[in-house]
Amino acid sequence: MRKLNCKPGDLAVIVTAYNLENIGTILRVLKTHKNQKAVLADKEDHIWLAVAPRPMTYEVGGKLIRRKRGAVPDSVLRPIRGLPFSQERNKRELKFEDINQDEHP
Repeated sequence: MRKLNCKPGDLAVIVTAYNLENIGTILRVLKTHKNQKAVLADKEDHIWLAVAPRPMTYEVGGKLIRRKRGAVPDSVLRPIRGLPFSQERNKRELKFEDINQDEHP
């Protein structure tokens, strides 16, 4: 199995998709999908259960269906992560100190 892009709880964006209207969808990764063959994907791909604020489009039996909750392959996702809070705070403090030093030599 390849290294996973996401983990449960991540916000992620769909960067490529079989159904092009899904590209750009921001979603929350919930957990491993119980059916690892729920969507068309490489056999080594991991399938997540995810939820999105707008419906994602799936093809089922030749028909298009739209669901806010469903299966998404890990390979089409990119996580949206910031710095951990402690690093973010330190980064802000560093910038503030840099500004103060520039103003008062």
